[in-house]
Amino acid sequence: MKRIIISVLIIIPLSVWGQKITFSSDIQYTHDSSIVQVRELWKAYVTNCQKGFDKSSFDYWNKYETEQGFTDIVKAAITLPSYLNGELAVFNIKKTDNDYYRIRNIWSMGDTNSKSYLAIFNVFAKKTNSVYKLYNNFYVVKQKLQHYQADNFDYYYPSTYSLNSQKANQMAELYSKISLLYGNTDKRKVIYIIGNSLDEANNIIGFDYTIMSSSFPDAAYIIKGQNIILATREDKMHEIIHSIFMPMFPESNSLFQEGIATYYGGSAGQNYSLLVDQLRKMIINNPDIDLSKFDDLDKVLDNGTNYFYTIGAIFIDYALKNGGTKKVKALFQYPIANPNPSDNAISAIKKELGIEKNQIDSFLKKYIQNFKGT
Repeated sequence: MKRIIISVLIIIPLSVWGQKITFSSDIQYTHDSSIVQVRELWKAYVTNCQKGFDKSSFDYWNKYETEQGFTDIVKAAITLPSYLNGELAVFNIKKTDNDYYRIRNIWSMGDTNSKSYLAIFNVFAKKTNSVYKLYNNFYVVKQKLQHYQADNFDYYYPSTYSLNSQKANQMAELYSKISLLYGNTDKRKVIYIIGNSLDEANNIIGFDYTIMSSSFPDAAYIIKGQNIILATREDKMHEIIHSIFMPMFPESNSLFQEGIATYYGGSAGQNYSLLVDQLRKMIINNPDIDLSKFDDLDKVLDNGTNYFYTIGAIFIDYALKNGGTKKVKALFQYPIANPNPSDNAISAIKKELGIEKNQIDSFLKKYIQNFKGT
């Protein structure tokens, strides 16, 4: 990841709802009318986001991206409530060599003594029909990237990456096969961004730094709502399964979303069978653990494994064996009425799979002990 050097700036605070947005003194007191317009555009947009990211937020973005369903990719990528809490410091607005103005931001949480930097990122602005509009970093740089299309997949990657077109085609075929199996008729466009590292992929969408950085060679994630996958290789089946089921069931429980992605696509470079074996070994070393406490297990270990994902995959496996794809879809379609996600999942498991809450731990341990692979 590139080293970010930020000079010491005098910051001018402006109160914006629950978040503090600040501008460097150079930006605040500039006499450049174009920078003033870009500054006010960005401030207005961030302010509008405090009120809720609704249709009015789209008005700040260029039509070329919004017509394709893209808005603020950086905001969508940050799973925390960006622009709502903490501090957004705008430390540079500069014209580039293509008539765009780059807006560089630091997003942080906490006070001066214990500040946590969550992201350093760039967005762009450009005048269109005498009015400045916002542009994503990806839109500005993608013409410099390599491009390969496989059915509804658009792969973008730097010239230093060697794409395996055979694997790319296989992933597009997998998307179609799983979609057909589960009755997905909305074959959405998938933007698949590859970097030689996850940091490089993140940089393509505008991040100079992000808490979602990872040195794990198999790292990848999907930007929900944008159907953008970021990865270090072209065949991340886990994220591709997400690109089918997240749009199909946007309000479904994460236990089942991660479960089905892990069942078909594995996780941390390991397939479902190997992940169950890992969970079996963990139980042997921790015989008193309660597997029904899903949230306590939702953490990524040093090797990239997440037992929460594996448990979700076990419920998908069981549903497929005891009702097929119809039963799996029923888990996804179960109404989310309880504010506690774990309670929602437990209610769905009870109704659709016939497993009572006090039986979940023993059910899982027995299932894992008797598991013979897929």
